[in-house]
Amino acid sequence: RMTVPLYFSQTVANGVTIDWGDGSATQTLSGTDNVNTTHTYADVGEYTISLNPSSGCTLGLGHNSSSYCVMGSTENIGRLYCNMLQAVEVGKNVTSIGSSAFRYCYSLSSVVIPDSVTSIGSSAFRYCYSLSSIVIPDSVTSIGSFAFENCYSLSSVVILQGVTSIGSYAFSNCYSLSSIVIPDSVTSIGNYAF
Repeated sequence: RMTVPLYFSQTVANGVTIDWGDGSATQTLSGTDNVNTTHTYADVGEYTISLNPSSGCTLGLGHNSSSYCVMGSTENIGRLYCNMLQAVEVGKNVTSIGSSAFRYCYSLSSVVIPDSVTSIGSSAFRYCYSLSSIVIPDSVTSIGSFAFENCYSLSSVVILQGVTSIGSYAFSNCYSLSSIVIPDSVTSIGNYAF
């Protein structure tokens, strides 16, 4: 499993520079909308993959589809790649976390979301079994349906002022959830959200 897939979208051809974190040359991809690539590592280890969008390019994580997350296919054969991802720090140029962006990333235990993000799409972190806490910044206005469903280890959620809606099943089956702060700005909570 030395070859790692990467799925994202870009609004400008060659608009996102990929640093694979192993000292190899950076990579850009032609085309717009959904693009994907793979990288083969020479040695087993922990690597930080950085996606850097150029000025004027919007970066989307995953393919905005339930069949693919940021680490490739979410079908049975592809899930082993989703499981490789352990930590994510979303960059300041990202404005939304798309549908199914990190779905089935079982080992994802740490996520940092910046103030630039305004929405978290449906199923964005669904089945992230290892995620234990999350802070939703005040720039986010909506949390999509199923966004954190089946995050079994999620024990603490802080939603800052700004979120107005929490979608149906957003935190369903979060068995460890013992603390959540919901601000006054929330005017809509969907069915079975908790």
